[in-house]
Amino acid sequence: MGPAAPIEALIRIEGDSWMFERADPNALAAARHRIVVHENGAPLSLGGCTDMTTALDVARRMAEVDGRVVLIQNL
Repeated sequence: MGPAAPIEALIRIEGDSWMFERADPNALAAARHRIVVHENGAPLSLGGCTDMTTALDVARRMAEVDGRVVLIQNL
């Protein structure tokens, strides 16, 4: 897989408080493919990748390790 680049959360919870943050627009603009799985019958977006090769590597690894079916969406 290619190198991972963290994208900070828009919302995080600390104790009983919700902390709102903003994501770096450049990191969001670089993402070209979204990784989605089904969790409790609903789609759950896990993150984004900058290229299809990395997205396929992530999906393949999740299928091998977790036995999950992964959807790769173009952004």
